[in-house]
Amino acid sequence: MGPLSWRAAKIFLAAGTPIQRLISGRGDTHIFCVQQALEILKNDGFFNQHALLTKHQEFLFRGVRWADKGWKNFSHYYDPQTGTGIKPWPDARLECKAFFKMALSNWQNSNRNKAFFFLGASAHIMQDLCVPHHSTCAAFSGHQTYENWVSANLQDFSVFSEGIYKDFSDPDEWINYNAKISRDYFPYVAGFSSQSSYKMVTGKLLPLAQRTTAGFFSYFLNCVKA
Repeated sequence: MGPLSWRAAKIFLAAGTPIQRLISGRGDTHIFCVQQALEILKNDGFFNQHALLTKHQEFLFRGVRWADKGWKNFSHYYDPQTGTGIKPWPDARLECKAFFKMALSNWQNSNRNKAFFFLGASAHIMQDLCVPHHSTCAAFSGHQTYENWVSANLQDFSVFSEGIYKDFSDPDEWINYNAKISRDYFPYVAGFSSQSSYKMVTGKLLPLAQRTTAGFFSYFLNCVKA
């Protein structure tokens, strides 16, 4: 699906349906990851980056929430073994990179608020790839049940330091990094899984989401030399 047809599909599907709510992520989990990422940056000594992101955090939050509006979440999937998402939709690498480019463009045009808005949207997709259903292209198979459980237990898996900082050459490498890790955990959260399985998986992957969000934000600010 090309860029024009994808934009047309987004307009057509923007209103959403009850089915869409079954495959959407939980916005509160994404907000949590952003908040924790800011704490991680501060505790890791990135004081200037922390201050700048905190100043614009409301726009990060808006972008994070917006990324799941309508049916955009169909493009939040990427299987690193096949190199594809849920066809015929664009995969998460393409969508993350598109929003990241919008963030860069707005920064270069001195529109800081929009830059952080699209950075939030891009980070949302990267965070999604810490969910095994997203890295196996399984829109159902217990997807919503697992994400609801995570949302209800966020504070049990908080981390406050040791961000994951990578000198990647392209933003979509963050997608691949998270997807390769989370994919292996799919059997433990597919269908009707146990509380112990949920705890084990979330203990690995929710800290990953928080720490890579910190790294992703730092990566963006290094790209714009802020």
